[in-house]
Amino acid sequence: MEQKDNEIIRLLRMGKRVNISAIARELKIPISTVADRIRKIDERYVMKRASLLDYPKLGYTSNQMIAIKIEPKLKSSLLDFLKNENCVNAIYCINSDFSFLVEVVCRNHFEFINWLENAKSRFPFQADMFHILKVEEKEKFVP
Repeated sequence: MEQKDNEIIRLLRMGKRVNISAIARELKIPISTVADRIRKIDERYVMKRASLLDYPKLGYTSNQMIAIKIEPKLKSSLLDFLKNENCVNAIYCINSDFSFLVEVVCRNHFEFINWLENAKSRFPFQADMFHILKVEEKEKFVP
């Protein structure tokens, strides 16, 4: 990756709206060049553009990370289930005794417990849970 592309990615990852003119001024390159590079960066490196939400400000005060262990033959079915759950924000396949690391966001802890009980009634899995108290930093890394 070229240095200018790296700088463009860094500026895009700062969390502000994309202002191609400001990026062009800061990097001292033409606006058309910045636009072309952003298009190429999107095609090559960007999985999805999304805004990071402040869940508590939206009324979602229960944010959990759950490490889930399930029998290998049930992994695919559980994954399909998790992908269709509205409160599931992220699903990671992990390499430990556990199969998945899942981020779940709910309005409150009672809603989360209900969701978890429902999931466990459908799939026999073991879960270790971690309540996210505060997000200190997220989506910061730029290679």
